[in-house]
Amino acid sequence: MTSTAPVELVLIEFPQSDFTGEILAELARLQSAGTISVLDALAIRKDTDGDVEWLEATDAGTELADLVGEPSGLLAEDDVDAIAEELVPGSAVGMVVFEHTWATGLTSAIRDAGGRLIDMTTVPPAALEELAAAISEED
Repeated sequence: MTSTAPVELVLIEFPQSDFTGEILAELARLQSAGTISVLDALAIRKDTDGDVEWLEATDAGTELADLVGEPSGLLAEDDVDAIAEELVPGSAVGMVVFEHTWATGLTSAIRDAGGRLIDMTTVPPAALEELAAAISEED
């Protein structure tokens, strides 16, 4: 896989292991808009007895399989083992790897200007909320 856009792994924990489709619909919308390209995905569930089941995108239903297409191979059984160990019985985790395709043009522009990206960090929403609360307390 050769990419000029950032690639991100997102893990989403669900206290109950019921997936209703809203996230899949939003991923499809973002991909259709050219914002992201979903490279791989899988779901891990741990039942109340502690038994673990996992599904790759190609096995999780036609909508997810169509969205991912041919999985990149970035997610594998080792990832499942590491995550499943920490899962609370009765819960689930969705793992999604996607490319920020929106950034391809920006990356090219940076390179054309003689620059190079030296770091990129995702700031968690909770940290932004904390910062906003601290700022509002100062005002």
